[in-house]
Amino acid sequence: MVKIMRQSDDVIRYLKRNEYDNLNAVNYLSYNKDADIYLYNGDIENGVIIGSAEQDPFFIDTINKDFLNEFWALLPRGHKTFSGVPKHIADVFRAGKEILWQSPCKTYVYNNSGVKLMQSGKYKDESLTVFDAEEVDKYYTYRDEGSVNMLRESIERADSSCIRIVGVLAAWCMVHAEDGSMGPIYTKEEYRRQGLAEILACRVIGKLIAKKAIPYVQIVDGNHFPLNLADKLEGMEYSHDCVWFGIVK
Repeated sequence: MVKIMRQSDDVIRYLKRNEYDNLNAVNYLSYNKDADIYLYNGDIENGVIIGSAEQDPFFIDTINKDFLNEFWALLPRGHKTFSGVPKHIADVFRAGKEILWQSPCKTYVYNNSGVKLMQSGKYKDESLTVFDAEEVDKYYTYRDEGSVNMLRESIERADSSCIRIVGVLAAWCMVHAEDGSMGPIYTKEEYRRQGLAEILACRVIGKLIAKKAIPYVQIVDGNHFPLNLADKLEGMEYSHDCVWFGIVK
């Protein structure tokens, strides 16, 4: 039997056993205090599923097929989004379902090695403001009718860093408020090949470390620039493959 509960310290402790796999879920729980948590037979050792039947996305940490099947049966009809699910779990859950879209990603995590992050005093360290949200949205890969509000909320609630050149917003790096992952990171065409992205990524990593958060990023397979950037950043290491996907019930 699948039971729905609210947050508890036990759930957080369970997720942190495989912390790198579950960074997005742990951060989501911090952001969404009223998120539903699904348990199977009342035993957390069967894994957890986090989300809401009324509001995407969902996070999964279980390969118990009985749990997954009963959870799926509980959900109302419609389109459901699943966020950064580790690939070996996503493969089990998606079997036999109608997949609308999928974005395989590689997860990179800061390894807390104490390496010295790249610094540059040439450019003033600034954070984005809510007034930058519409400009950032123009260059956002996943721009849609709701993305500017999502970006504005992330700017308000999470860390960011940007570089302005002669008053013009030239480049930026953000953290998604909802799951604590780094992104988007972008440099306008006319300001590229100056190392701005690396400077900004290091600044954001430093801000996250200062607040005792674990910096991480999920990069869509084939997106070569951020993959190359992640490989260049000292202390950022490949952790695992994950998948964002949409399923229709």
